Amino acid sequence: MLALRTSPPSFGIAEGERIVRDFYGLAASITPLPGERDCNFRLRTADAPGVESREFVLKILDVAADVGSTECLIAVLDHLAEQDPALPVPRLFPTQQGDAIGRFSRDGIDYAACLVSFLPGQLLADSAPSGALLHHVGVTLARIDRALQGFFHPSLTRRLAWDVRRLPELAEFSSYIDPPALRSAVEKVATALRACLPRLRALRSQAIHGDCHAANLLVDAEGLSVRGILDFGDMIHAPVIMEPAVAMSELLTEAVAPLESASALLQGYAEGQLLQSDEVELLFDLITARHAVTVLVHAWRCRHDPQGAQVLASAASHSGRSLAHLLSADREALTRTWHEAAGTSPRLARPVDLARRHRLMGAGAELFYAKPLHLVRGAGVWMYDGQGQAYLDVYNNVPHVGHSHPAVVAAIQKQTAILATHTRYLHENILRYAERLTARLPAKLNACLFVNSGSEANDVAWRMAQLASGHHGGLVMENAYHGITDAVAALTPSTGTPRDPRVVTLAPPPSGLRVDHAMSRADLDAAEIDTDRAVERLSERGFAPAAFYIDTAITSSGIFDPPATWARAVSERVRAAGGLIVADEVQYGLGRPGSHFWGFERRGLEPDIVTLGKPVANGYPMGVVVANRTLIEAFQAEFGFFSTFGGNPVAAAAGLAVLEVLDREALMANASATGNYLREMLETVAARHDCLGAVRGTGLLLGLDVLGLDAVAAKLRTKRIINILASEFRILISYEGPHVNILKLRPPMPFGRGHVDLLVQAIDAAAGAIDAGGN
Repeated sequence: MLALRTSPPSFGIAEGERIVRDFYGLAASITPLPGERDCNFRLRTADAPGVESREFVLKILDVAADVGSTECLIAVLDHLAEQDPALPVPRLFPTQQGDAIGRFSRDGIDYAACLVSFLPGQLLADSAPSGALLHHVGVTLARIDRALQGFFHPSLTRRLAWDVRRLPELAEFSSYIDPPALRSAVEKVATALRACLPRLRALRSQAIHGDCHAANLLVDAEGLSVRGILDFGDMIHAPVIMEPAVAMSELLTEAVAPLESASALLQGYAEGQLLQSDEVELLFDLITARHAVTVLVHAWRCRHDPQGAQVLASAASHSGRSLAHLLSADREALTRTWHEAAGTSPRLARPVDLARRHRLMGAGAELFYAKPLHLVRGAGVWMYDGQGQAYLDVYNNVPHVGHSHPAVVAAIQKQTAILATHTRYLHENILRYAERLTARLPAKLNACLFVNSGSEANDVAWRMAQLASGHHGGLVMENAYHGITDAVAALTPSTGTPRDPRVVTLAPPPSGLRVDHAMSRADLDAAEIDTDRAVERLSERGFAPAAFYIDTAITSSGIFDPPATWARAVSERVRAAGGLIVADEVQYGLGRPGSHFWGFERRGLEPDIVTLGKPVANGYPMGVVVANRTLIEAFQAEFGFFSTFGGNPVAAAAGLAVLEVLDREALMANASATGNYLREMLETVAARHDCLGAVRGTGLLLGLDVLGLDAVAAKLRTKRIINILASEFRILISYEGPHVNILKLRPPMPFGRGHVDLLVQAIDAAAGAIDAGGN
């Protein structure tokens, strides 16, 4: 049975250098790499004037040992390069004669030389992966399997020891296992799998990688995403569910991640490759079977291949302990958890009657999309409807660290079971939260006032600014949005012209400006003149500015990312007129810029007041006003302000959990890396379509212009793209800007590269439909 015994060809460094020179014309230094059945070397070409060195991997395969595997490896690498060129897998390089491999003989044995690209990164085995990284492993595996659909080679049906379906055959060697308790456990698992084989054979099957373990996975230095998947030598044609099952099992047998973390990989896989309930039902048997295979192969090698046994010694030891843990666990509870992660829970919800909604909520209650969605649950960056269909959420910043994040849910559940009251009583939670929040802000912003929403926070900040300045006028950006209370509705011009005489708007910065650009003197003069004129208009109406409010992503105005000199020019003119600066961080704060924790830092602003809302507690009602303690105490003395639910212990517990998750899962770094990748991919797609224009913003708050013959046509195209994404691709986005012609992309913070790929492919297809239809 193939792979039961390790048998890599033995070649020295000098021989490897000669093979590389003869077949590929490369002068390179080489170093050995490990391999179970192949002899592998890492190559680095010599530096030359004006030419950078390059790195490759040379694989030397024993053709006689497995004739079909060599042909299959060539075919699958060619197939993947054709179907998904951006996949992080090795690429094949031909010989100088143009052949896919170089063939040669030594001592009467035929060998094949194969040169592939070297993929940078560190092994997953050498890191402590976060849930977000394991999720990305699943997303990447699903992407590979999507690319493998339609691929077949006869060698995929060979008898391979690592194929868990071979466990009943391997079980004949169970007498080799010691101690007896482990032997009994392996035999129990083999019997269970034998009973499952008819159900397993009935499942949908295709070519799969089949061997995704921690030594075959490369990740980036930050531990945020997968940089490479290696070794396609153990590919098989098998049920799709075996792909995540093998990967989940290997996490345990290599002690890379605990059992509770394996669900993150399954969830990521299911997001890119929809799973079925009957597939998930067999996960427990497949995972335990892979454990048993590891133990049996090691036991066999201990008798017949001592050198090969050493390679498996650590994994076999972990497999024994992990298998005992799995067999003592609650199988039904684990399977329920996996169903939840895979989105295959048998939960059907009754469709909501729109007429009933109109009767009870009014016909004007706003709904997204031409075909309204009935969503019943959320997990991570996904939401699910009543029929279990998954929708990728690229819009909601409310679940900042992801829908139903277990750490936030647990914090809310724990505290609400103990005490839910208000801040007229002493409580540790709210003090701890205020300390941790203000520690992330400039020193002068050292005290908090708690409310229930961003609207309330902006309302309080408006009253506070008027008290501090003695003025009653407001400056806001054109088309700004700051809330729904009566006071801040005046600061929320929906058409670009406020109806309240106390409020005047400022023009946004030039749309082409980026944060790293140098502003021209003309643009700076224009910003200063615009601000001065706004102050003059207030004065003509009998008001002076109490505050300049700015959503720090300048979102509703069209999503802008100007250099700090722009914001500094505006704020200096406001301060000169006696106004305060209020930074509205409801949309952009808590790491969303990627480069900074707060949007005002990226803008180069020094706010007097910062307002926070919905994301701070992941959707649990909470709003915060942060200012200098002197200002807050003056406001309290004047108004005796109190909010019954503001700052209650449950909200504070949720807020604390959000801050902890942001740090533990490195979500600000993810916003930077994923945001940069998303921007690059959007720019690539936009260049292919006449209907798409510039990309706006940074981090995980981006916009994409939609173009048309006129403003009306652009607006219609924007809404059409949004509805195509929702109905055909189950991807949820929205629109932005005064002309409603910007695709607004503002996902939860765990959004990763795999999600970007799904989103960009969908936008590409929707834009293609627009271009083809001409409307």
